Amino acid sequence: MKRVLSFVLLAAAMMTIGAMAFGDSAKPAKAAKAPAKAKYLVIAPHTAEQCLATLDEVNAQNAKALSAWDFGCKSGDHTGYLTVTAASDEEVKAMLPASMKDTAKIVKLSKFTPAELKMAHEQH
Repeated sequence: MKRVLSFVLLAAAMMTIGAMAFGDSAKPAKAAKAPAKAKYLVIAPHTAEQCLATLDEVNAQNAKALSAWDFGCKSGDHTGYLTVTAASDEEVKAMLPASMKDTAKIVKLSKFTPAELKMAHEQH
């Protein structure tokens, strides 16, 4: 029993010394972090003539797509508005129906804290 315990302690000591000698390289590499997500506003105009086709295309994406969009069409503003969370402009664009990809405006949104506002005033 003493031999087994001595062997275990010796092995643990050797592993500790090896880890100290080789630093982080002895540890397995961590997976790369996923890109930070941000909030985006999509503004996608279309004409009155394109309206039904646009709505049909959004509806065809999936069961929830149409309800995610807000449209001004009933008020005469033929524009779709969508707020999404994504890692990049390109990711947002990939979510859009084909007819909107080239005409939609994608805006990355941000919030300001009172401290940031104060600093902005001090810098001007």
